[in-house]
Amino acid sequence: MPRPDRSRAALVDSAALLFRRQGYAATGVNQILETADVKAGSLYHHFPDGKQQLAAAVVDGAGTGIEARLRQFLGSGLPVTDIVDGWIDLMSSGLAADRRDGCPIEPIATESVNASPLVRAASARAFQSWQMAIADRLRNDGWAEAESDETARAVIALLEGALILSRIAGDSLALAAAKAGARTLLTK
Repeated sequence: MPRPDRSRAALVDSAALLFRRQGYAATGVNQILETADVKAGSLYHHFPDGKQQLAAAVVDGAGTGIEARLRQFLGSGLPVTDIVDGWIDLMSSGLAADRRDGCPIEPIATESVNASPLVRAASARAFQSWQMAIADRLRNDGWAEAESDETARAVIALLEGALILSRIAGDSLALAAAKAGARTLLTK
């Protein structure tokens, strides 16, 4: 059985932390290599296109992970409002633990609009998958397709915007306000 390559995982994990806390542009390749404790050859072995390809892998991994957890919670039978409240609570506790933490995708996504079409596409897929998870649940709850899609998009926009505002303010007041706003959006 082949031995797992820990350098790829170390690169992705280190880059994810640094991108989430500092953003794409402020995170240098040398910093990623140092944090991951790997050589440059490992980076280019796993990610021939360098930082851009690594960032896309970070976004794809984080986006898929969040979608899977979100779908798991949405499939639990709990009310959607309670699930979104729990998601907001997780964001708030993450910020309380370290103000630099936030959405694992947003800092990369915001910068990727101009910096990297590859990363922008990965970011769009991630946010779209979260919207679809919520919209699918709303449709299962009897919502019309157009209404469920629009509401899911509004919920993701509300949560991401609130997270940005809370990170900037250094408190969770915007996230608390988003909780009330999401309940209003999700209550038929």
